[in-house]
Amino acid sequence: MFKKIGMIFACFLVAFVMMGAISPQTAEAITIQIKNPYSHTLTAAIVYHDSQVQKWFVRGWFKVTPNSTRTINLDESTKQNKVYIHAHTSEASWGSEMKYIVIKEAFKYEAGKTCPAGTARRQVGFDVWYVENNGFVYWKP
Repeated sequence: MFKKIGMIFACFLVAFVMMGAISPQTAEAITIQIKNPYSHTLTAAIVYHDSQVQKWFVRGWFKVTPNSTRTINLDESTKQNKVYIHAHTSEASWGSEMKYIVIKEAFKYEAGKTCPAGTARRQVGFDVWYVENNGFVYWKP
């Protein structure tokens, strides 16, 4: 009798574990860490996918003080394995693969649409950076 109950319990336990293994998992948000090893402020813009509305957005600026790292949490970005990053200091810039229009002021707009009005309107390049298994993108020049 106890052997039969134990066997039934073991079957339910295996079924429960299997259901957990195949059920959809909650996606983690993407976190970007931007490292600035320079003595000048580094400024970055990103292109990321908003999983809630299923659209790509271009957003800037994220300032990183000299000799520090800034963390950017993209809670709305959970379904893509990449972001695009442009960064610059007063002496150098990084990014060339994809081109987007940016302005001097803070901005956010849907990729493929028009960048908001602002000063110093220009086109800059963004490079692809892949999200690691832990949900992080580690950017450094």
